[in-house]
This record gives sequence, structure tokens and C-alpha cells, in this order.
Amino acid sequence: MLSRDQRQRILAATAELVAKRGYQGTTIERIVKRAGVSRATFYEYFTNREDCLLACFDEGATELRRRFVEAAAEIDGWPEQVRAALAAGLDFAATEPALARTCLVEVMTAGPRAMDAYEEALQSFAPLFLAGRELDGASAELPETLEDSIVGGIVWMVHQRLLRGEIDAIPGLLPTMLAFALGPYMGEESAAQFAAA
Repeated sequence: MLSRDQRQRILAATAELVAKRGYQGTTIERIVKRAGVSRATFYEYFTNREDCLLACFDEGATELRRRFVEAAAEIDGWPEQVRAALAAGLDFAATEPALARTCLVEVMTAGPRAMDAYEEALQSFAPLFLAGRELDGASAELPETLEDSIVGGIVWMVHQRLLRGEIDAIPGLLPTMLAFALGPYMGEESAAQFAAA
């Protein structure tokens, strides 16, 4: 159990430091000091700073996906599932702002491997929106890349709040996000009404 705690402390320290100082300003020395572990302990779990950041990112993305899936699974109806999943995601970002900032803002400055992980993670959220294509009245002319664009737009909204330190404003993004995400499938007016309800 102690080893898991040490690894978790290292990951938590990494998220806090990267959110505060950026990836470039976060050193292994700072990570081990914040985590209260030795350098040797750090290297038991991670080969270098990038490896540690990628593990931190993976934990954040995995937790966010888990929350999305659990929230949506408890609800009937696709638009309602999207609402529940997005609300769970916004709650995650608002209650874990250091991890959210690390995963949605700072990871993009950490090099090609981090960018690949980021892009792959974004694509993993696109299937939530695919069911919208099956709604009555949904256009058959929707672009093939629509779901990727929706995920990108949603992430951008949270990214901007994190970048400006407007953590308290994150949960309030839900109506705007819903109208944006559902509009292409339900029509702008219906999506806006649903988002406002």
C-alpha cells in the first residue's frame, strides 16, 4: 500500500506543480520535494519527468472518462446522457483544477508524446456524441469530423476558464456547452431550449 501512496503523491505533486509553474518550470527536484519522496523513489516509478507527466495525464483522462460513463449510464435518453456526462466533467474540472489544468492546458507544452496522448484522449470522448446522428430529424449531411469538433470546442471552453483561473465559472458552462454540442443534431432552437431547461 505504501508504494501506491508514494506513486499517487508523486502524481499529485506533479499536477500541482505543472498547474502552477507549467511543465517547463516543473523539475524532478521540485516534484520529489512536494511529494515528500526521494529521487530514488521517483525513479522507481518513472523514467523521467515526461514519463511522470504522461502518467499524470493518463490518470486524469481515465478518471474523467469513468465519470462520463457512470453519469451517462444512469440516465435514459441521449440528450439527457450528454447533459449528465458534461455536468460530471465540469464538476471534475472544478473540483480538481490542478489536474484539469495539467491535462487540458499544460500538457500541450510537453512535447510530441504528450500531444499524441492528448489527441488520443480527446478522440476517446467523441463516441458519446455519435448517437446524436440517430435522432429523428438529424441531418444525414453532418460532417464526418463533427464529433471531434464538438469535443474540441467543449475542451476549449474549459481550457479558457482554467487558463484565466476562473474555476468557479466552470460549472456554469453547462448550458452553453449543451447548446453547442446538441445543436448540430437537434437543431439550434431545440438544443437551446433543452440546455436552458
